[in-house]
Amino acid sequence: MSATSGDERSAPRLWLIVVVAFVVRLALLLATDRVEVDVLRYFKVGTHLLDVSWNPYQAPRLYPYPPVWMWAEAGSAWLARASGLSFALLVRLPVLAAELALVVLIARRAGPTAAWVYALHPVSLLVSACHGQFDAVAMLFVLLAVVAQRARRFDGAALSLALAVGLKSFPVLLLPVFLLATPARARLRWALLATAPVALSLVPFVWHDAGAVRRELFGYGGVADFGWIAIVRAVRLQATGALARSEAVHWTPLVQAAKALFAIAYAFLVARWWRASRPPDLVAMCLAVLLLFLTLYGALSAQYLLWVVPLGVLALSREFAAWSAVTMLALLAFYLFLAPGIVRPLVPGPHAGLEWAVGVCAQWLATAVWCVQHLRREAAA
Repeated sequence: MSATSGDERSAPRLWLIVVVAFVVRLALLLATDRVEVDVLRYFKVGTHLLDVSWNPYQAPRLYPYPPVWMWAEAGSAWLARASGLSFALLVRLPVLAAELALVVLIARRAGPTAAWVYALHPVSLLVSACHGQFDAVAMLFVLLAVVAQRARRFDGAALSLALAVGLKSFPVLLLPVFLLATPARARLRWALLATAPVALSLVPFVWHDAGAVRRELFGYGGVADFGWIAIVRAVRLQATGALARSEAVHWTPLVQAAKALFAIAYAFLVARWWRASRPPDLVAMCLAVLLLFLTLYGALSAQYLLWVVPLGVLALSREFAAWSAVTMLALLAFYLFLAPGIVRPLVPGPHAGLEWAVGVCAQWLATAVWCVQHLRREAAA
């Protein structure tokens, strides 16, 4: 069979996957068409940008991201005013588009089974469609960077990673593994293309109010809703009946310990790869770094859990399947207990706090098991 005929046969199957992914996500978008939780923060930032200041970092405790996403918030706020359309729907449309693009990209790289898994993955549906977080947009550019890197289009790969970092800060953790997969003579250019656009995009905001950028962007330490620090928070809740605040500032000693723990393990892992005669597969290295972060850092927002899903479906495993089931239940327990507006009309039960506590513990354990097994496979490869 020719490649052309194979593409023609697979095209209807791909479109079916995309249509199903679209319909399911659109239904969830419409069912959760509310300005609550993070969508409310987007609305406040958009309003701030239109009515108060062009600098999102001057809106306290609302914008802990690099500059790119502010355009989605401001554009959605303006369009909602001009058209009367729902802000909650408009601001999540870029996320919907990114999710569909991920389905197509995964189908082309790993086949229809992997695409179906992502199209119907509960973590993707909960975080992107219901919650409205935009980590899927950043992960789309991470995967595009992987595809370009494998095709030896190094400039395109570096610029794709720059876009990912410009949306959310976490893809910068992947810079060393991309450099490892780059010829030595091209590494400096690669690093500059991946970092300079983000640095330049921050210049006007630093010039305008450096203190605000330092406080809101570089001072952000996550929240203890998931991860091992969240386990401490959950145990305290069960022991005392009082729920501690989740922001990193309330867990400073543990957050500092988590940063040191991850930094040491991350440096050791990257150094081992750099000393190896043949580095592991790029996807395997990216997945290892993100799993290591989710296991060791400890102060994790719910949306961080999405990071490993697009990479996980590229290398399906029993650990990923178990992690997916546990994480779905843990996310539902979290939303019902701490952010019920995201999953309404579902309502929390009388033991919602205990269910969240059990979910946090089980989710961290599933992540740790997956991380250890993945590192073992990678080391044995």
